[in-house]
Amino acid sequence: MKKRWQTIVGLAISVIALVLALVGIDLKEVVAALARADYWYLIPSAVLTVVYLLARAVRWRLLLGPQVSLARSFWVTNIGYLVSNVLPFRLGDPARAVVIGRTGEVSIAAALSTVVVERVLDMLIVVAILGIVAPFVAGAGEAISAGIVAGAAAVAATVMLVFLAFHPEWGQRAIRWGLGWLERWAPEDKKERVRVRTERWARALDGLFEGLAPLRSGGLGLGILFWSVVAWLCVVLFYWTLLRAFLTRPPFLAAPFLVCVLGLGMAIPSSPGAVGVYHAIARYGLTIPFGVPAEEAVTAAFAIHAFQYILVAVLGLIGLAQESLTLGSIARSAETLSHNP
Repeated sequence: MKKRWQTIVGLAISVIALVLALVGIDLKEVVAALARADYWYLIPSAVLTVVYLLARAVRWRLLLGPQVSLARSFWVTNIGYLVSNVLPFRLGDPARAVVIGRTGEVSIAAALSTVVVERVLDMLIVVAILGIVAPFVAGAGEAISAGIVAGAAAVAATVMLVFLAFHPEWGQRAIRWGLGWLERWAPEDKKERVRVRTERWARALDGLFEGLAPLRSGGLGLGILFWSVVAWLCVVLFYWTLLRAFLTRPPFLAAPFLVCVLGLGMAIPSSPGAVGVYHAIARYGLTIPFGVPAEEAVTAAFAIHAFQYILVAVLGLIGLAQESLTLGSIARSAETLSHNP
């Protein structure tokens, strides 16, 4: 029932956002914008997408350890994006942990903790870009407010992750303390069964702290930060090339600002692939601060989303073939992981 309501709410938000994205749009102008677009820019955009995914794969491998090959890290990264784009509940991240952990090189719990580290780093980079760009963008007050909140949360999460990397025993004690409450509140006739289950959960969750080990090394930490910057620089350049393709005169700061507002806005629950939410944020992120005509902004939003969606889907399907997996099997495993360690 809970999943059904999550799906319904996500679809409703996507529909509302899609209406907001298309309201007042003259479709003839959209067709005209597509006709005059410079599609040669799709070539460097595709290259930048692959370099971005490769940079993320290098960063993830640094977190996972040398026992995982760069090639496998790359293809599993693509699988994660494919899962998030086509399946509900944003299962891409747990799906990556499931796939990378299935061969036993890294435990699923440890892989899942590396994914958490990645997400925190991504948020820090997005907030840093926003802090550099927003002061020069008119009407960016709300984005700055959202960035401050997200930045504070990301800094707090970073401090906690680094602390737990150096003191994993604290996290293990906290988990056992929390699970102990379940055992104490269980009915007498079920206490033994609950005790066995909580102990199994505790052992499984201990693996979460294995993925934090690279944060103890200054050299690895700098490497992880470096590849994070490279990855997000590729994202900014990717948006710049596609804005050049679909806008008559793209503002200089439009690409980095769009990266920030989309990065913050993707936290909004919606249908798979962030359909509607992505387009509404992209449209108003171009029209309000930069004065881009609405039809050009909508054209760019839909074209960019479709281009990256198709490219990532193709790479994800290749990744599935490399791992000899199907979307259905990954979805079931990731869904199970999201409810049971």
